[in-house]
Amino acid sequence: MTDEVVDEGPGESVDLAEEVIEEAPEAEADDRADWSEIEVDGEVWLAPPVLKSAFLRQADYTRKTQELAERRRATEAEHEAAGAHIADRARLHLLDEQAQALDGLDWPALEAADPERARALRERRRGLAETRERLAFDLARREHETRLANEAAEAEAVLATGRALSEQIEGWSPALAAQLADYAREFGVEADELRQINDPRLWRILHRAHLGETLARRLAEADRRAARPAVRPAADPGRPGGGAPGLDDRMETADWMRRRNAATLREHRRPRR
Repeated sequence: MTDEVVDEGPGESVDLAEEVIEEAPEAEADDRADWSEIEVDGEVWLAPPVLKSAFLRQADYTRKTQELAERRRATEAEHEAAGAHIADRARLHLLDEQAQALDGLDWPALEAADPERARALRERRRGLAETRERLAFDLARREHETRLANEAAEAEAVLATGRALSEQIEGWSPALAAQLADYAREFGVEADELRQINDPRLWRILHRAHLGETLARRLAEADRRAARPAVRPAADPGRPGGGAPGLDDRMETADWMRRRNAATLREHRRPRR
């Protein structure tokens, strides 16, 4: 028995390929209706929605990863600087202890007993003083630079917070910030604590709380005014027109006064007998 090889022939394969090629442009044109442009490394590409969403997620992930890495590096650098500062402070303390120990020696007795040793210890004492002076100067310089850098960073953070709040809160100004600071102090928040709040979201929460309480006070005052009885002049029978007809204490003040004035005018125009 022999296996038969079925040869479909080249014609059918060619026809199928041509059919796919002919249908592809139309399908591609329909699919690209929802495509949009994305920028990758300065170049603009046309991509389908699925690919664009994936690219945006990847870009967001990359950005957050880079920010996290930068914060980690900054934290590590701060820890290293703090460690070096502590080590230098410990070294400075050790130098002071060694100098104090040498200063406590009985130098006259030591020079009489062992002049060479006394001379070597005096030289050591001078070296300790010079080393301590250099170390103290370097520490003071670095502390000053750190303080200036921190102040500059805090000032920039305050400016950045102000710029963000000017875009997010209508009418934002130093005067409004002072009002919010006074409002926060009513709850025991100190000025130094407020200066450390550089998150615009927290200032927006404080602003909304202040607006809400201000509105509540105005509504309460309006309700008190609405509940307060209106003051109207009472009828005075002893005065001209006091008992004039048409006057009633239940009338509105403007109507009562208008009728009262008209009655008084009629009283004056009435001929005298």
